[in-house]
Amino acid sequence: MITQNLHAHSTWDDGRSSVEAMILASRDAGLKSVGLSAHCPLPYANGWSCPRSLLPGYIAQVRALKEKYAGEIDVYLGLEWDVMATDIDLSPYDYVIGSAHALPIAGCPSVDECLETTARFVQEAFGGDADAAAEAYFAEVAKVADAPRAQIVGHFDLITKFQEQRRIFDERSPRYRRAAEAAMARLVAAGKIFEVNTGAISRGYRSTPYPARPLLLLLREMGGKVTVSADAHHVSGVTCAFEEAEKLIRDCGFTQVWTLQGNAFVPETL
Repeated sequence: MITQNLHAHSTWDDGRSSVEAMILASRDAGLKSVGLSAHCPLPYANGWSCPRSLLPGYIAQVRALKEKYAGEIDVYLGLEWDVMATDIDLSPYDYVIGSAHALPIAGCPSVDECLETTARFVQEAFGGDADAAAEAYFAEVAKVADAPRAQIVGHFDLITKFQEQRRIFDERSPRYRRAAEAAMARLVAAGKIFEVNTGAISRGYRSTPYPARPLLLLLREMGGKVTVSADAHHVSGVTCAFEEAEKLIRDCGFTQVWTLQGNAFVPETL
């Protein structure tokens, strides 16, 4: 059984439940530990990241609740850092998730805002070449390898969030596969842990976690590391589809998940 979730949002960013509510829901769901992971401030306008001015308050509250619930559930202070946020101090956090949510082109379009936004940037910025858009996205994700404090890779193939609604990307395309494989190889070489992320399931966008099964099989061949994360934005999602995620990684040949224990990530046998 998966007993830790390190990807949880709250009302400090685009989550819909308070930090304390997320902690209590995680405890009541049987988790031994939970990490809060606010979206870091970003260099472009958006409606979902934690403003820079609020980070001290976020840090202080999580630390206070860590003490309050000691002995009931282990609480970790985390941050979901974006590769575009090059000026964020990552030293205060117990752990960091490294993600790419936008493309470094005019307007910094979000890759996971909605189906319409995804379809529009593929058409307008890449002339309808979905493989080129995927290549640009995976090049961004690969930059997590260059951030020593980012131990976890967030939702590796986030660009496919809306595939079950409309198939924009051909995940079997040689160009798509090469781009994903190159990014994965770079991240594995850097020792990063890939989260098997169930967040899009809880929000009704997908029926399976990120990364997709073919990418998980490739990750296993490369000797990569995995953890399971809920990417929860509400108390109802703190352990969403954890049994399914565990079965998936077992089926793909993984025998361990990596969990944060104290100051270090350690492997736990499935």
